[in-house]
Amino acid sequence: MMMNRTLLLWTLVTLLTGINTETLAQTKPATTSTASSVENEKFVFLNNGATVGMIIKSVLKADRQRLKLTDQQLPKAKEIITNAVVAYNDGVKQLKKTGMNQKKLRTLAVGVETDKVHNYKAILTPQQYAILAAQQMKMYPESKL
Repeated sequence: MMMNRTLLLWTLVTLLTGINTETLAQTKPATTSTASSVENEKFVFLNNGATVGMIIKSVLKADRQRLKLTDQQLPKAKEIITNAVVAYNDGVKQLKKTGMNQKKLRTLAVGVETDKVHNYKAILTPQQYAILAAQQMKMYPESKL
């Protein structure tokens, strides 16, 4: 039940968001030295005290079940998810400063999720990637894979 709620929240957040390539270029990917401090950062859209680390764990758990990730794929998958969540979180913060609307948020989400899928391609089997790409096109038909 908790995983479904978290997945629903993540999906809701990604549907309400969007990124342009300029915003992606300005965001820095999380490194291992700052990963723990980044994971303790508050997630911008949730007022229930959820942190970036909590979102990362729930997305990783959902991806592990949905894509049937192996133990060898998990560390790289966690890195990819961490970078995507941090890029999204930073993008939303920038949009809040410059004026946020639903179109800009959707663009942010499409960009972040598309980059995540592209990064996942290197570690997934063709069957796993097909599942991921099909879901991506279902949620974000405007994305280019």
